[in-house]
Amino acid sequence: MTRPTRRRAGRSRLSIALLACGACLTAASCTTGGEEDAPAAPPTVHTTPSAGARPGPLPLDGHFLSREDHQKLRSALDLLVAACMKRAGVPLPPAPAVTAEPPRHERRYGISAPDQAARYGYHLAGRTTPPTPPPVTARQQRALSGTPDGRPGPGGSPPEGCNAAAAERITGTDSFPADALVVRQLNMDSFEQSKNDARVRTVLRKWSDCMKAGGFSYTGPLDAPRSMADGPRASAREIATARADVACKDRTRLIGVWNAVESAYQHRLIKERAKELAAARRERDDRLRRAAEVLRSAAPSS
Repeated sequence: MTRPTRRRAGRSRLSIALLACGACLTAASCTTGGEEDAPAAPPTVHTTPSAGARPGPLPLDGHFLSREDHQKLRSALDLLVAACMKRAGVPLPPAPAVTAEPPRHERRYGISAPDQAARYGYHLAGRTTPPTPPPVTARQQRALSGTPDGRPGPGGSPPEGCNAAAAERITGTDSFPADALVVRQLNMDSFEQSKNDARVRTVLRKWSDCMKAGGFSYTGPLDAPRSMADGPRASAREIATARADVACKDRTRLIGVWNAVESAYQHRLIKERAKELAAARRERDDRLRRAAEVLRSAAPSS
């Protein structure tokens, strides 16, 4: 099991996060190029958003690590770290089970499920405090993190530490595997570009007007939970706000519009950065291949 460490590898641990509809979605204006570039026209949306839409898949999804990929990488790293620590004579106690992550787009545009809004408000349904990992001794920590003078650590553990040594086997660096930087950057870019798109700005104003009519004053759907979801449970005011939030999203087709517009931006970004994304995919596949080799070598022979 991988543990926190002062080195970069420990910090980088896998943990494992929208106008009404139809033809209106094809007209807007925005600028995405630099000062010397001609303004890029907003991408055309070919779908008709419906009321009651939920955040759906986005084009970049296939470039992210899947849950299965995360599990394979984490299991391989855990095996490598555990073997390293055992060889050093400082084995680690079992780590607590990893809490399952919510669906990728569950709250990309704010809450969207009426039943969860009515029961939990803006709080996350069924979410509990993650279990605390068992403590490690100073000797174990040195074996995990490495030694500052470049000498072998406790029990002959590698100078770079068991965490970095495990990462090296999978990534070729001292950093644990994660989603490629270009994928994460484009995911953020598409969100910002779509949020600033005239079609989304229009539907956000409609949502805000709808909320104001019900006695709730918010500029956008991502503002409301910030001031409400900190307590241990949802208050009556929070639940009332969340229910109005989802109802106004349905009435204005906010989720469907925003999701459709962002999908169009992601399609464009994928085409523009195709070479970088292809390289990132090859790197991801190579790391998964290395992880699979580690898991096969550790599997009991039949």
